[in-house]
This record gives sequence, C-alpha cells and structure tokens, in this order.
Amino acid sequence: MLTWVEVDSKAIKHNLKQFRQHLGSRVLIMPVVKANAYGHGFLEVAKIVDQSPEADRLCVVNLDEALELKKNKIKKPVMILSFYELDQKKLLLAAKNKIIFPLYRLDQAKELNKAGERAGQKVKCHLKIDTGAARVGVLPDEAVEFMAQIKKYKFLDIEGIFSHFASSEDDVVYTQKQHQIFDKTIQELTADGWKIPLKHMACSAASLVYPEANFNAVRLGLGLYGLYPNNDLKRLINLKPVLSWQTSVIQLKTLKTGSKIGYGSTFITSRPTKLAILPVGYFDGYDRRFSNEAEVIIRGARCPVRGRICMNLTMVDISGIPGVKVGDKATLLGSIGRVKVSADELAVIAGTINYEIVDRINPLLPRIVK
Repeated sequence: MLTWVEVDSKAIKHNLKQFRQHLGSRVLIMPVVKANAYGHGFLEVAKIVDQSPEADRLCVVNLDEALELKKNKIKKPVMILSFYELDQKKLLLAAKNKIIFPLYRLDQAKELNKAGERAGQKVKCHLKIDTGAARVGVLPDEAVEFMAQIKKYKFLDIEGIFSHFASSEDDVVYTQKQHQIFDKTIQELTADGWKIPLKHMACSAASLVYPEANFNAVRLGLGLYGLYPNNDLKRLINLKPVLSWQTSVIQLKTLKTGSKIGYGSTFITSRPTKLAILPVGYFDGYDRRFSNEAEVIIRGARCPVRGRICMNLTMVDISGIPGVKVGDKATLLGSIGRVKVSADELAVIAGTINYEIVDRINPLLPRIVK
C-alpha cells in the first residue's frame, strides 16, 4: 500500500461532542455521509457515526447510498437528502428498511405510497422546500397545494419538512430571508391542518452562526469532518480535522543545475536538486493545479512540489533534508507534529473550497481508520 487515507475516529467523536454541547440535547444531530463521506470513506465514517450516542440518524444523497448503509448493518435511521429512482424493487426494499425520503414531486409520492402499501407500513417522508437555493424542492407558494394532493396517500408519513441555506456562512441578510420564507411556509401548512414533527434547515455553519434556524434537527456536514466553512467560525467551536492523506517515496535522484522537471518543463533547477518521486497524481485527486505550488511533509519538513503533477506521479524537492530514503512516508494533507498542510491551504492554491479538496480524493484509495 503506497498511497492511503487515514481517518481519525477520535476526531469524529470529538467533533460530534462539540456540536452536541453547542446544540443541546433536544436537537437531533444528523451527520451527512454522502459522496463517500466528503472523501473520508463512506462505510468507514458511517460505522463510526452509527456507534456514537451523539448522532441520531445519518443523511445520504441518494437511494443507492441509503441501501448500501442498510446492507452493511447500519442501525440508525437513514435519510435521503436529494434524489432517487422510482424503481419499485428498490423502493420496496427501502420501505422495508425504513429509509426516510425527501418529497418534492407528486410522482414520488405516488410511487412511495405504492411501495409502502406493498411493504405493509408507512414510508416516512420529509417535504423539501426550495426557499432560495434553486435546487430540488417545492416552491413555497406551491407548498399548500402540493400537500393537499398528498393527503390521499395513506402509506406516507410526513415526518418532516426541510430546506437548505444558500450562503449561511457569509450572507446574513439572505439567510434571514430564507429562514422567514421557511417559517411562513410552515405556518401556512399548519393552518391547513398539517402537524409536521421534524423541521430542519441548518447545516454546520448555520447551526453556529444562525441558531434561530436550528429548529429541532441539524444536518451536520463539513463540521463532522473537522473542517470550517470559513476562518471566522473557528472562534465558535473547536473542531479536529479527521482526514490525513499519505503516500510513499518510491525513488530518489539528484539532478544537475539546469535540469527540466515534468511535462512541459515548467520547472528548471537553479542548483543541484535532490528529488523524491511519489506514486500519486491527479488520478488520485491530487490536483494538477498544485503543480509548482503545493508542499508535502517528509521527515517533518515541508517539501515543495516541482514540475507538473502527473496522472500518477508527483515530484518534490527534498534538497537539504537529511536521511530521506525510499519507503519514507510523505504527507500530502495532514499534520506531522507542528508541521501541517491543511485542506484550506490546498483549496487556496487550487482556487476552490476545502470541501472539494477532500471530496475528490479517489475513492479507490484505501481508508484506514485509526
């Protein structure tokens, strides 16, 4: 095993406890493990969360993810957040496993009701309201009429209603507007006779900066993994990064002054340079934009990437670092003592967000739980 991801189970448990202390005991905490648990390892993280007394249920993006969790004996309730095929075979299996569905189209209601009837039990659903992110969801002014057509389906249990903030970490005015729209929609549905127990809108950021929107459940995404939407939130909660990304030195070589490195010869040595070759590249998720910009940690020192990131290889300068040998560990992302390469740092280099840095790590790489 030359390249792998390490998942710190203690950090996950720490982060869950931090949010439980912040949210109190009356708010459901629903960790989000969609998209390979933000790159951390789908089943690995789900099993840790499933054993945590701080977590109440797990959230996934689609039906296939939900069924995979139940296939692997995840005991806590599982909720789908976004989309699913109207395949009766899968829906029946989901109904039997008490998977919770989002509802935002009438044909979904019809097919879920059919699956519930065949399973002999009601299917729990959460009405999704689009309050301003313009993604999936019923528009607020159509919610009452939409729900009026749901009343005929006897095998649906409308357990919850939810929405999603577009920019809760940095746009207070728009966040408040979305919250008000959601509140108004709930009031209109209540006036129409609906009593919906669970209400949720807040993600990790919103739960910290806009607690009025916590209602009685919070979907915990980025915060579960010890990452912050922005630096301002670091003063509000103490989180620990969960993921570190490791590879190995597979060859050493010393180049003469004036040697060209990598495709396109984008780096030319200005002095004799000792290189370490690493078996990792953009296929593995180590972004090509890190070329000549990022650094990795070898023997406790930061070593700059030289030349373009290749599909499967990366070259780094280890000049002046004594004792490096083939087989040494190289940390692409994580900490060795006080020396650190963070997802935030790599995101700045790549012109993106920390979500993408971790989520794009190739799922084929082993995830090792510590």
